[in-house]
Amino acid sequence: MKIFGNISLFLLLAPYQDTSAFAPSFLKSTSLMRTRNIDGQGAQRTSEQEIDAEQNIQEKASISVPHDKTNSINHDPSLIFEQASGIQGFLDTGDNAPEETEQVATYSIDNELALKEFINVINEKDRGIPPEPIFDLGSMIEQLAGKGFDTVEDATLMFKRQMAVFETLKNQDDLNADALSEWNDPKLSHKPKVLVVGSGWASHAFIKCIDTEKFRVLVVSPTNYFVFTPMLASTSVGTTEARSIVESTRDSNPTVKYLEGKVMDVDVENKSMKVKLGQGRITDDDPIHEDQEVIDISYDVAVYSAGVGPLSASKRTEGLSKENVHFLKTVEDAKGLLSTVITLLEKASQPGLTDQERKNLLTFVVVGGGPTGVEYCGELTDFLNDVTGKEEKNNRSAVKRTLAPFASLGKYTSVKLIQGSQDLLPMFDKDMRDSAKATLVREGVDVRTNTKVERMEGKNRIIVTNPDGEEVAIDCGIIVWAAGTMPLKLTGKVIENLDEVTSKKGYKVTPGSLSQAGRIPVDRWQRVLGAPAGTLLAIGDASGTVGKNASPLPQTAQVAAQQGAYVARLLNRGYDLTGSPTFESSEMEDDMVEDSLFLPPPINHKAVIDESTRWQLRGMIEAKPFQFLNLGQLAYIGGGEALSQVRLGNKKLLNQAGSVGFLLWKSVYVVKQVSTKTRLLVLFDWFKTKIFGRDVTRM
Repeated sequence: MKIFGNISLFLLLAPYQDTSAFAPSFLKSTSLMRTRNIDGQGAQRTSEQEIDAEQNIQEKASISVPHDKTNSINHDPSLIFEQASGIQGFLDTGDNAPEETEQVATYSIDNELALKEFINVINEKDRGIPPEPIFDLGSMIEQLAGKGFDTVEDATLMFKRQMAVFETLKNQDDLNADALSEWNDPKLSHKPKVLVVGSGWASHAFIKCIDTEKFRVLVVSPTNYFVFTPMLASTSVGTTEARSIVESTRDSNPTVKYLEGKVMDVDVENKSMKVKLGQGRITDDDPIHEDQEVIDISYDVAVYSAGVGPLSASKRTEGLSKENVHFLKTVEDAKGLLSTVITLLEKASQPGLTDQERKNLLTFVVVGGGPTGVEYCGELTDFLNDVTGKEEKNNRSAVKRTLAPFASLGKYTSVKLIQGSQDLLPMFDKDMRDSAKATLVREGVDVRTNTKVERMEGKNRIIVTNPDGEEVAIDCGIIVWAAGTMPLKLTGKVIENLDEVTSKKGYKVTPGSLSQAGRIPVDRWQRVLGAPAGTLLAIGDASGTVGKNASPLPQTAQVAAQQGAYVARLLNRGYDLTGSPTFESSEMEDDMVEDSLFLPPPINHKAVIDESTRWQLRGMIEAKPFQFLNLGQLAYIGGGEALSQVRLGNKKLLNQAGSVGFLLWKSVYVVKQVSTKTRLLVLFDWFKTKIFGRDVTRM
């Protein structure tokens, strides 16, 4: 026991972030004694004093403690730190600490995973060392097995759906053209009405997986298609066509009804939505005109997946508006960018312009060093090199033009990337971020980090503050804003309506007070807090999980798609979204008792008494909360190079930058396309661009 105690404390005190190499695999029950200085005071130590103190505490910790008197360490991170802080507190007293110490508590660590958790907390809280992600193999195997079963379940459902479609084709002439015919049919009252708002990643995944034999599903969106948004940057320079990265909502699931319109308001209390019929953009905040028809649509369950819009206005940045900058959130944005860039090239070719005027016209400023900004810079640089005939690096083009369309303008073009922080692509590892910056600089992009945007003076001048604090004006032809998003006005209205409902009921806590960054607060099962029990779910970028056991999730397509499929399966499996307060739950939180905004976990009542149903649910009588499985990140950085960071949860599997990363980037994006049609179209677009170059016609 004395040996084990010394080994454990050595591991705890080792000044390394990665302790996996030091943790013995045979460690089963290692005693850790927490001690503290009686008076709690002490002087700052030197390095030699620290060594002496560590040796001193290891000697004191060698006291043998009977195993049956130890306590199992609590795995709650906050409690772990409370327990661990005593060790660090003792060390901080150094040689000035009294010889006499008080034993506060003795704990045992049952396994290597618990030891890593303990060390992570000490490193992060007391030493400022970022915690090492802990990979729990058992939990990961369980999660992957669950994903595998889910995939089989989804595939079976899609096969049955296709068979139903074949049957429907026999009676195609009997179909009703009215999108709301089935919705309002009293004969179908046994099938709950599920109203879906939006047509983005979360909505698309939901309608792919929902069982329309059990539900009447209606999608309401002003755009009748889904967009593969990671390739919008490619579309904005003509590398891929817009139609190659979209899928019609009606094709996503032929058994789902679609209504072209925009939800203007949600009455959460009466379960109804006000819809303005007609085409539009969900990110626009256009008012209702007199000539536009507005209808009310009731629902039993609503799935809110409206997403977010670009940061089109900010009190901190003067001049930030749709009139002064371009965004890259929609197909219309991508088309507009391509048209504007070609227009600037044509304008720079006109007679009577000075060299400086041509340089200003062909200076492209991109604000934001995240994936959108970096990928657009990479794609734009490739485009300009192609159409101006600049020297191609690494022989990227299989067939060279004898003379590029804008060969005389190559010396005037420049791309500037403005980033407020030190690094680009903060979600990637440090070496990958450095590689991205080096590649962009090599390709000719003027990367300016630690540079703050002060204001826009019209659409052709931007004022920035450089790292030295000096204001610099940049004259340019276009400003592309890729720095952040903001919630839609509709999302704000939903939160206001939720606050009204909860205030009427006398709740002390309102959903608005729990909202983070304007996102609709949901529990770990994606149920909206404050809405009538089980009637409103929110998924994707517009939602934010709150609660004691909740962790914030990034606003990415990967998260949104997984949430959409999760909620569809939740409904397919017959879970009661209101939960059961009488059912003893392992997932019950204190919040659920103390605050009536939180509901008990969803439960399948049939599975409680029926063994066959329980078997079909793989024993999950109570629905498991949503769990995000991080598969990594990809980013194209130009010049035929990309970053590919492949993960499995917290486990790093592969980091590749350069041409190998580019091959992975292309492979993943082809496979992740939503249909065989779009996969073939994207491959054909890449082949066409490689052989013939990019088209510069403006239509």
